[in-house]
Amino acid sequence: MGPQEKIRIVDREDLGPVLARADHELNVIEVNKAAFYKLPPMMQEFVLCHEVCHLRHNEWDEVETNRLASRLFMERSANEADRAERRKFLSYLDGTDGDYSNWWQAVLAALPAAFNLGSSIYGAIKQGNSGWYGWDTTTQKANLDVMLTQAFEQSRKTSKQSAAQIFWQQLQQFDFKDESLAEFLARSDNSWVRSRVAAFEKKYGFLFDAVTPVDLTAFPLVIVAIGALVGFVVYKIIKKRKK
Repeated sequence: MGPQEKIRIVDREDLGPVLARADHELNVIEVNKAAFYKLPPMMQEFVLCHEVCHLRHNEWDEVETNRLASRLFMERSANEADRAERRKFLSYLDGTDGDYSNWWQAVLAALPAAFNLGSSIYGAIKQGNSGWYGWDTTTQKANLDVMLTQAFEQSRKTSKQSAAQIFWQQLQQFDFKDESLAEFLARSDNSWVRSRVAAFEKKYGFLFDAVTPVDLTAFPLVIVAIGALVGFVVYKIIKKRKK
């Protein structure tokens, strides 16, 4: 969907510690029904501004999204008094104002501990969108290679799970948007992942989705045992020839 199309807001009850998140494909903002509506109104507005900026600007970087959200948040002010309150609010979020003169600041100060969301609301928002879609491209690539290596290595050691299944078990801990590996791979932003998967298939000699027999060479002790056996056989042959 295009960024100018109407953005829908839907309640969710299964978001855990996540305050809200943006679904770029559906142009939807999902809010945590259990936590979001307990926030002060100004905090609710800022969280929604943050998610709106994710969608309108197709922005994935959290720092840049916070910058855009702060600008949108200020543009929505009604008058000078409101603008002053909003500036104070943003300075608190940014960690530059420790003055809890307003009741909502005291509430916000307690939220991170209550929901395990980090040391500040900026931290809370980043935590809420952390993981795969909160990482920059370099971090995504580095973590992808680590997870694929672990997945293929573990798959070699079992005849019950494919590398794809093991990979998804790891990735879903950091992916708050996709319900399955197929959904993750279907997103255009993740299209490059398939080329890395293909490279690992070539390296390991079996398919990402394949459940393969146990590869005994994946176990160091087996390699040592095979080496010892080969050494023993060579020793016996040499000894026999000397007789």
